[in-house]
Amino acid sequence: MNINHDEMLGDTPFVAVDMDILEKNIQWLARLTKEAGVKLRPHTKTHKSTFIAKRQLEAGANGVTTATLGEAEVMAEAGIDDILIAFPIIGKKKLKRFNQLLQKSDVIVALDDLIVAQGINDVGEANKKKLSIYIDVDTGLGRMGRSPEESVASILEIAKLPYIEIKGLMSHTGHAYAECDDDGVKRVAIEDATILYETKVNLEREGVHIPEISVGATATARMVNDIPYITEVRAGMYVFNDRYVMGAGGATESDCALSVIATVVSHPSKDRLIIDAGSKTLSYDPYKGGGHGLVKGHENLVIERLSEEHGIIKVQGGETSLRIGDVVEIIPNHVCPVINLTDEVYGFRQGHLEQVIPIEARGKNR
Repeated sequence: MNINHDEMLGDTPFVAVDMDILEKNIQWLARLTKEAGVKLRPHTKTHKSTFIAKRQLEAGANGVTTATLGEAEVMAEAGIDDILIAFPIIGKKKLKRFNQLLQKSDVIVALDDLIVAQGINDVGEANKKKLSIYIDVDTGLGRMGRSPEESVASILEIAKLPYIEIKGLMSHTGHAYAECDDDGVKRVAIEDATILYETKVNLEREGVHIPEISVGATATARMVNDIPYITEVRAGMYVFNDRYVMGAGGATESDCALSVIATVVSHPSKDRLIIDAGSKTLSYDPYKGGGHGLVKGHENLVIERLSEEHGIIKVQGGETSLRIGDVVEIIPNHVCPVINLTDEVYGFRQGHLEQVIPIEARGKNR
């Protein structure tokens, strides 16, 4: 990213976004899903910004996905009225907030258990209307959802609740990030969708109609034309991209809209640099290729360790031209936690600061 650093007065670390790449990425997936005849419901946990969410909707997204009730409240307050909360809502206080949210927006809740569904059903009963849910099925990630076989019995029980409407089955295809090429990613994506479809067929044999099959992962989003059965895509990281997406073949360095800008603050030895971006800026997320981020333009530099404010860079195979006071640009391993560590990001166009984008849903983890 070409940045006029004088405009920031050397005030690092900060998170920079290339507005041209951001807009290109937003348009790319909107166009791809439209061509495939599939809905797009992007995951806002990546950017946590109402500004970017609205750009996604303007480009053609059908609604948004949030990771938490708190994120959904922020999006609804900004006037976004079609929201999937991709996380179970449990407890009296959260259900009360959920009830209040329903007065502002159409909301779907994801869950995988009858106990959680009963709480949503109680809110529906209080409002005298059916509430929409998606049900998570484990397609290989081993996170939310029962196995396909166990899911059918559970969903049949949930379907008996009078104020619940099962709108769809969903999964997160996060295990695709372990793949290294298109063939591996496509195989995982097709397997994921097929499991959801077979679960849908088994449920419909029992009289439970499932309209939507919703899948989510930027790693598999580029395969949307080759993924059978799906009706909706919930990718998130595609707006920025990061090393995770690059590692799964879903992006190149030129597709990465977001970078952490840091300054070399120490050069204590020939093979070691210290930058002012540590775990409170880059996060600890590991990468299968090693290091805590990609230092652009410096292939022999590895961000070997992080403390809270310090990034310790190993200089491999010789010396570096960098000196104290020089600025580096880093593509994070995983962009989502980086966003959650900053109050705003700085949007640049053609190297010049265009706008400061607030991260309103930062820290909305409940």
